[in-house]
Amino acid sequence: MKVNLIAVDEAHCISQWGYDFRPGYLQIAELRDILPNVPILALTATATREVIKDIQEKLLFKKPNVISKSFERKNLAYVVQRQEDKLSRLLKICNNIKGTGIVYVRNRRKTVETADYLRSHGIPADYYHAGLPSAMRDKRQEAWMNGTIRVMACTNAFGMGIDKPDVRFVVHLDLPDCLEAYFQEAGRAGRDGNKSFAVLLWNKQDTLQLEENIIQSFPSIEEIKQTYQALANFYQLAIGSGFGQSYDFDISRFCDTYNLTQLTVFNSLKFLEREGYIGLSEAFLQPSRIHFAHRKDELYKFQVANKKYDEFIKLLLRSYSGMFENYVKISETEIARRAGSTREEVIKDLEYLDKLGVLSWIPQTELPQLLFTRERCDARDLQISPVNYSERKKTALERMNRMISYCSSDQRCRSRQLLAYFGETDVEDCGHCDVCLEHKQKQFTHAEFDLVMEEIVSLISIRPHTLPEIVDSIADHREEKVLKVIRWLLDNEEIGYNSENRLHFLK
Repeated sequence: MKVNLIAVDEAHCISQWGYDFRPGYLQIAELRDILPNVPILALTATATREVIKDIQEKLLFKKPNVISKSFERKNLAYVVQRQEDKLSRLLKICNNIKGTGIVYVRNRRKTVETADYLRSHGIPADYYHAGLPSAMRDKRQEAWMNGTIRVMACTNAFGMGIDKPDVRFVVHLDLPDCLEAYFQEAGRAGRDGNKSFAVLLWNKQDTLQLEENIIQSFPSIEEIKQTYQALANFYQLAIGSGFGQSYDFDISRFCDTYNLTQLTVFNSLKFLEREGYIGLSEAFLQPSRIHFAHRKDELYKFQVANKKYDEFIKLLLRSYSGMFENYVKISETEIARRAGSTREEVIKDLEYLDKLGVLSWIPQTELPQLLFTRERCDARDLQISPVNYSERKKTALERMNRMISYCSSDQRCRSRQLLAYFGETDVEDCGHCDVCLEHKQKQFTHAEFDLVMEEIVSLISIRPHTLPEIVDSIADHREEKVLKVIRWLLDNEEIGYNSENRLHFLK
């Protein structure tokens, strides 16, 4: 095969500081040894300056070479609203803005709840997430593309590779983890260049949930070592053994055996993978799933008529919840353990019930595999590098704080906030985000804003001032307007407080 170009899509994944880092992307640069004269093109829509630099280093660029255009979307109005009753607000948005929309939520359960709510109020809606069968995802995506479904409630699994130009609104009911993810998802609105809206609804609970997600994503070093030691015990590996050996891995059985939580184990294993101690197969991320096709009353009639499967169905219902509404992840091995049977017998029963249409069973293509890529070491000697732990946690916290700051700051143009995050500072206010519209409603013109700013700058140029001193000194303008300009200067890091709590220039 004659290769004349290597294109790396979603190239932010190659950077340790990209919001969606994937260790496997680091191996792409090895292609340079195989195809030394073939150029590499890296493409991404969401990369900060730090990530752009890192991408080029990881792909072994001989010299910096970046082609980019502005992140600015002049037709997109960014709106942030603090809301407790988000679904009611979402319904108003759907009724007030005509055309197709996307609603992003954090988990699969909420996609179902959101779609059901919209349908109950007359909005043609459906839901989409990675847990649905491939054929069903394709069918729903096609229905949304052709307009049969007007609004898609989804997780971030929806949208990648989709280019529907006439999306008029994108609503986030939950806070994304970072501004990169938000910008990419919001940017799926208005690709035809016509006026569109990116709406973010949030409340205090969202910020607490975001903080909790960061905590869960970074198990303590001790928990990572505990997971590693448990793996060694699980597979009875002596120190110095195990290199190159691959094992079936059932996370449910593993966690039950050592009384560990699945989320902690999952994130600990990802850290061990980044450090090169283990490798995980794709099946690790896609366990088997089931969904009851029968309604509860229909299922009861089936159980009465088929005593042989009554206990098995009761076991499924006791073990997992939400199977009538959605596809739910299961472990055939765990079901077999609870039933006192074998994994093969459980699979046989699931196959039969699936064939009858009682439930829909999507088996794993293969058992998850865990590969030891190094000899097993003493867990006390396990090394977790600062880049893979401390620095990544620091970066994740910084991203989280920038996301929260974007929501809570109501003094600076939304578009300018986003553009500044990606390194663009020489831009004008958009004029149609919620902040700009609020400024206009209060009749605080650009000319008046600039005049107040000049007076503040003149005062601080002489010497640092306290906030009350500045407000008292600019008596020709209303206090709220003076405070707005000061807030803008603080948000843009033009001024800051010194050790004496006085405002001074930072640049």
